[in-house]
Amino acid sequence: MYSNNKKGFSILDLLVKIIFAGIFIFILVWLFQKKIPNINMDPFYSNVFRENIKYMQDAGESYFTDDKMPTTVGETYKLTLDEMEKLNIILPFVDKDGKACDKTESYVSVTKLEDNAGYELKTNLVCGKESNFVTKILGCHNYCPGNNCNNACSVEKITEYQYKRLVSGTGTKYYCDKGFTLKGKYCIKTTLKDSYSAAYTTTETVTTRKPADVKTSEATLKELKVVVTEKKTQLTTVVTDKKTQLTTVVGEKKTELTPIKGTTSTQLTTIKTDKQEAYSCTKTKTERQCTTVYEKEAYQCNCTTKFVGGVLKTSCDTCYKSVPVQKCSDVKVEYTDTCYRTVSTYSCPSGTNRQTGSGSSLKCYKDTTTYSCPSTATSQTGSGANLKCYKTEKTYSCPSGTTTQEGSGANLKCYKVEKVYSCPSGTTTQEGSGANLKCYKVTKVYSCPSGTDVQEGSGTSLKCYKIVNGTVTYYCKDKTFKLDGKTCVKTETKTVTKYRCTKTGYKLEGKKCNLYETKKVNAKTKKIDTSKYEYKWSRETELAGWTRTGKTRTVDGEEICK
Repeated sequence: MYSNNKKGFSILDLLVKIIFAGIFIFILVWLFQKKIPNINMDPFYSNVFRENIKYMQDAGESYFTDDKMPTTVGETYKLTLDEMEKLNIILPFVDKDGKACDKTESYVSVTKLEDNAGYELKTNLVCGKESNFVTKILGCHNYCPGNNCNNACSVEKITEYQYKRLVSGTGTKYYCDKGFTLKGKYCIKTTLKDSYSAAYTTTETVTTRKPADVKTSEATLKELKVVVTEKKTQLTTVVTDKKTQLTTVVGEKKTELTPIKGTTSTQLTTIKTDKQEAYSCTKTKTERQCTTVYEKEAYQCNCTTKFVGGVLKTSCDTCYKSVPVQKCSDVKVEYTDTCYRTVSTYSCPSGTNRQTGSGSSLKCYKDTTTYSCPSTATSQTGSGANLKCYKTEKTYSCPSGTTTQEGSGANLKCYKVEKVYSCPSGTTTQEGSGANLKCYKVTKVYSCPSGTDVQEGSGTSLKCYKIVNGTVTYYCKDKTFKLDGKTCVKTETKTVTKYRCTKTGYKLEGKKCNLYETKKVNAKTKKIDTSKYEYKWSRETELAGWTRTGKTRTVDGEEICK
């Protein structure tokens, strides 16, 4: 028995708590034996599909401009997803399973509807087993021929920002062993395999002739009478000029000169106009942004309940499930608003015909044309645009009969030159006169008569002999020559060296024939780390993992019709 003064549990209390615990465990086991429903992800997957089809629709609408629209009612122009990616008007995207969508069956098409009804833009997307399409009527748009639209429409202008990020990868580098030259993916090596002299000789025959030498033996010479004749040689007639100065003719010449155009410039007062101008500006506001993530949560499963030692005991395994958890944070977001600023415009007043600069630096001028005569003018008539300027000066010319002149202006000199014909010194006789004058020099020519065997001297000292008896022998003093009648003849064979290659495949280089061997092998390769920037355009002011380059562009957004 426990004393009443002692604190603790009685046996009855313990049994009651054990019973309640067992009932609780039993209820838990019963609950976990039921099938736990899976988390429904269909809304998320459907959102991915909707975003992809909207992405294609926007790209297709931007592509089909005026020059790419069908012109006949019912006519359809089609652009597949594959063509859109090749045109770089859309980036590749994947479906909910991370696989690429069908690039042939997925397309954007535009069909011309009945007159004044516009065009139908159809976007069809096929990703695995999921497929669907959306249509959009392009009504009040610049596609409407002749602006045949009832509403006033305008296209929203949207600013896009260029982003970049560094993408790392691996590449292949080609290289060659020493002595080889890299050409593309191959290594080339050229070596000299063989060489021989390209020289070869050939012969040329040259014949030389000259009169034979004469030798007499116990000969008796009889002197013959030298033949004397006259040689009449025509000499060049001497032509000289007789120069007579004539009187220069003096006259006057009046020449019209071109007036000098000048400009008188007067600066006018610039007109300044101020006005309020609206412009798009960027402001910041705080928005609550939430992101759904999935975390692992433990729970007991596969529980069993048994009586052990008369006590009901339950044992369970630990299982895990993904539970969506929403995490939110406040972020600053830029948005476009309308701001106003004072803009000053500057313009020139009426009468301005020249301006420089722009904006606040604009200057306006009124230029007036002036006319004046050059400094060489001696007289003038009229004024302004009708001004005529003249220069009167003396003219100097030569009279008729002048054959030559010297100088110019007041220094002009005129001459009449007549030719005078005469015979040169040494002339012994002449014929005719003036331009028909002929001059001759007659000289005596001494020669030996026919039958002369030996002659000595020349001119007045010439002596001619005939051999009466004895013998006459002809010979060649130069033993390299051979006697041919009364002529000495020598024939020589000369050796000439030339160069050529007689073997196939050899190349003539200088005096050598060289044979080369070319070896071509695949280049060696090694993997190298590469890094390059990837670029994209986005309407978002911030993209996770991307850096803005600072470049922007303006694109057409939604069409707004009022």
